Amino acid sequence: MITGFPSPAQGYEQKSINLNSILIQHPSATYFMEVASSRYVGMGIYNGDILIVDRAKKVTPNSLVVYESDGEFVLGRVFNIHSEVVITGSIVYVIHKVRES
Repeated sequence: MITGFPSPAQGYEQKSINLNSILIQHPSATYFMEVASSRYVGMGIYNGDILIVDRAKKVTPNSLVVYESDGEFVLGRVFNIHSEVVITGSIVYVIHKVRES
């Protein structure tokens, strides 16, 4: 016996969101990195943010990248860095927590 009325939302169910398929284009060449510095606030990157870095993404002069300098990982735009540094990947997404005031 069927009782009640069907849900008005029946047939409008959404698929779940898969963040891996949205945020990661090259899974085997992608890594995550947590920022432990406040010196990138001018770039919109804050202490504690998570960076999604893709080593396979083509780097352009305006790309925001992670590079190694004096044994440390540093963030910067390609056009601002020296040619002798090793670029470890291009930053494709920045994930940061909403800070409450």
